Amino acid sequence: SSIEIKIQTDSDYMTFTFIDQGIGIPKEDQKHIFSRYFRAKNALLDQGTGIGLNIVKSHVENLGGKVSFVSTEGKGTTFFLQLPYK
Repeated sequence: SSIEIKIQTDSDYMTFTFIDQGIGIPKEDQKHIFSRYFRAKNALLDQGTGIGLNIVKSHVENLGGKVSFVSTEGKGTTFFLQLPYK
């Protein structure tokens, strides 16, 4: 599916929003999604290693930012990446 990307700024932060209409993340897997090598049960057959989101979260936090998401299985996921705006 296509991915929509939005960028917003205010005096303190630049927020990137990534919206997809993909398979979504099962509710019971959401608490582990940023763990190294974790793969959600509905993505086990898709290509990947399970380290990408862990790396993103680590680097964003090192820059003083935050990463979060909302997801509904079968409907898609929206990730929010917030970085200090200086």
